[in-house]
Amino acid sequence: MSIDFSTLQVDNADELATVLEQQLGATATDWWNANKSVVPGYLRSLAEAAIQTRTALANHQITPEAADLILHNQELAFNQTLQFTKFMTLVLSQTLLNTVFQVVGWVIYNRTGINLAPNLVQPAGGGTAAS
Repeated sequence: MSIDFSTLQVDNADELATVLEQQLGATATDWWNANKSVVPGYLRSLAEAAIQTRTALANHQITPEAADLILHNQELAFNQTLQFTKFMTLVLSQTLLNTVFQVVGWVIYNRTGINLAPNLVQPAGGGTAAS
C-alpha cells in the first residue's frame, strides 16, 4: 500500500504506529523480493563447483594440488558470500531506519511545516523550512 506522504495526517501514537508498521512491512517485502534469489544462487553455484572439483579429482582429471587450490578458492568465495549476506542485512537495517525517519519526518513536516529530514522528506514545492 502506497501512502501519499504529502497528505499524511497522524493524530496520535496509535495512528503513527499503524503507518510505521505498514511502511516497514512494505519496505521489507520489497527488499526481500528484490534480494531473495541472490544468496541461494551464489551458494548453489559454489556447491556445484565443489562437486565438480571433487569429481574431477576422483577421476584423476586434476592433481591433488590443483584440487586443493581450487577448493581453497571456493572456500574464499563462500566466506565472501557470508560477508555479502552480513552487508545486505546492514543495508536492510539502514533502509528500514530511513523508512522510520521518512514517516516521522513527513508527520512533523505536515504538522509544522518544519523539515527535519530534507534528504528523506522532499515536498513537491521543494520547500525545506529547517534542516
